[in-house]
Amino acid sequence: MTAATAPATWRSENASWLAAALRLLRLRLHRRALETRQTGDGRISDWLLAGDDDAPGPPRDRRAIDQVDELIAQGKRTLAERAAAIEAGGRRPALLEMAELAGLSAFETELLLLAAAASLDGAFAAAFAEVHGDTRRDHATLHLALALYVPPEDRLVAADALLPGRMLRLLRLVTVDDPPEDPLLLRRLRVDDRLTDYLRGLNRLDERLDAFLLPLPDAPGANATGDVADATGVAGAIVARVSAASDRWPTVNLVGATDGGARDAAQRACRTLDLRFRRLDLDRLTALDSDRRAAILELCGREAVLAGVALLVDAVGVERGSALAAVVDEVVRTVRAPLFLISRERWSTEATTVDVLAVPRPNRRERRSLWRTALAAYPNSVNGEIDAIVEQFDFGSAAISEVVTRAAADSKDAITGRSLWEACRVQAGPGLDELARRIEPTFGWDDIVVDADVRTQLYELAAQVEGRSQVYETWAFGSQLGRGRGITALFAGPSGTGKTMAAEIIARHLRLDLYRIDLAGVVSKYVGETEKNLRRVFEAAESSGAILLFDEADALFGTRTEVRDSHDRYANLEINYLLQAMEDYSGLAILATNRRTALDGAFLRRLRFIIDFPFPGADDRRQIWERVFPGAAELDGIDHGFLSRLELTGGSIRSIAVNAAFLAASDHGPIRMPHVIRAAAREYGKLSRPISAADFGDWLTVARR
Repeated sequence: MTAATAPATWRSENASWLAAALRLLRLRLHRRALETRQTGDGRISDWLLAGDDDAPGPPRDRRAIDQVDELIAQGKRTLAERAAAIEAGGRRPALLEMAELAGLSAFETELLLLAAAASLDGAFAAAFAEVHGDTRRDHATLHLALALYVPPEDRLVAADALLPGRMLRLLRLVTVDDPPEDPLLLRRLRVDDRLTDYLRGLNRLDERLDAFLLPLPDAPGANATGDVADATGVAGAIVARVSAASDRWPTVNLVGATDGGARDAAQRACRTLDLRFRRLDLDRLTALDSDRRAAILELCGREAVLAGVALLVDAVGVERGSALAAVVDEVVRTVRAPLFLISRERWSTEATTVDVLAVPRPNRRERRSLWRTALAAYPNSVNGEIDAIVEQFDFGSAAISEVVTRAAADSKDAITGRSLWEACRVQAGPGLDELARRIEPTFGWDDIVVDADVRTQLYELAAQVEGRSQVYETWAFGSQLGRGRGITALFAGPSGTGKTMAAEIIARHLRLDLYRIDLAGVVSKYVGETEKNLRRVFEAAESSGAILLFDEADALFGTRTEVRDSHDRYANLEINYLLQAMEDYSGLAILATNRRTALDGAFLRRLRFIIDFPFPGADDRRQIWERVFPGAAELDGIDHGFLSRLELTGGSIRSIAVNAAFLAASDHGPIRMPHVIRAAAREYGKLSRPISAADFGDWLTVARR
């Protein structure tokens, strides 16, 4: 139980104990004043400030000092008795709790109280000035603390309490003010309001960290949103390792996906360890200058001690060598707090106390359990759709909860399978939007003109995506395939023959997002960069179920069987990496190329579908011309038979139709043959093809205008 939620009885008892501790401090200050006061004018002897207690001094009132000593002894006994009485109720006074949590020595604890005294009772400022014999020094100093609590022979060693590496400074429990030109012994010591409130029995997170320590939704318990055995098992391993750690601030590197059980496992462990759980905002930390960032990280360490906070650093997607990665290393190196670092792969660090735990993603059975338990709180008509959703979208518990909440908010009555599916698409989209171009599917099966064999293969491709749950799970083919469960395809054919349109049609049919990745832009001349770029794409797509269309595949693929140098060898590795990633990807991945002949047959054999999109013949071109103009378009005398003689792909035909429409609009009339011919002539120019009578016949004059 934190002090913020402590019963009023404890706060009252803590306040009484703190008042007694401050009275004892006043007695010590009074004794110091008596010990250093000269007879007569009441001045403090100047030699005493030098710290030489063995030097001959002025006469002292020994009887008054003895009386104060008796009061101090009595005050110490009273303080100890009250502390014991409070502790019998289940807690210690706040100052003693802080000392225990931070591992402070008895002198460091007294020094902390001395630094806080003026913030707890303003009258101490005058007392400090009097004891120092200097009105400018109305504050606590290390010199005063040593004089009050430490025998002269031990003071040089005891002064180490304020070294930067000791707990009072390391956790910013005591702040040593400037100016730095003053000796450390005489510089102002103080505590901030956060510490003062803690001593008074109020435990709150430092508001300076509000922008950097972000709360997370509670991790689902085993009975809250389904039983995920792996997350539960990893949580137990975390608790065991943290409890047994020799370092009071262990760092645990959880290797896995953020929403794949790693965060849940850390939250479950924190619940068992009675720790608050907060996520560090790496972007905000990175934006700070180095001094400000160091101060924030020190405060994080203090909150870990005082408020029982464990920190989550989500390094999934952080590229090594980046500014974010440097900040992650700094956090691991400097933060004094229980730290959970989530990364895709083991995060190499100089720290020797990092414990590494692998967190496997929830399997399909566990995800199905998560979905059904999350839906149990809402009216729904979701039946067989769950299996398809589990197969298509690789979500963890947090994402599943968000999807169900979104679907419930969007549903007027019960959650339907369709609304749940659409909510999944919304949930999965943002990760890929930064790495690939989303294509909004606009075409249906009736829009594409291909031969019967190509159309049949496209139907089969879509059917395999739809039927994965039955084949892989119900019929158990998935156990035989191991990692190669991905559905891969190659669309080959000249530009404009319908490859991208086919991908759009399949995406629209399956109600999935379609993302186009230009492989020419992904391939890098730097060794290793291509794999890194591809890994980012597949990691972002991992849970989305989106269809990935890798265009310009020949930028990466080629005839690589003969390895002439290290570049060819590395190109083979890049191709193998892409093919393996496609096979491992849970969704549909399509390669598109204009030059199938440039691709190595050994690589082609690893693809499940290879669909050739041939140059359209005259009959196909006529069908394309007949469908290319929307029903709302005004047409007059369009000769589809003649236009089908023009040897153009469907892409070029669509471009001509649009340009002809604009020409007609500028003439304020319907679309006529001259408009189409002029647009076709422009298309020929783009394709560097001559405008000849063989193609345009009687329309040649119009085409050459």
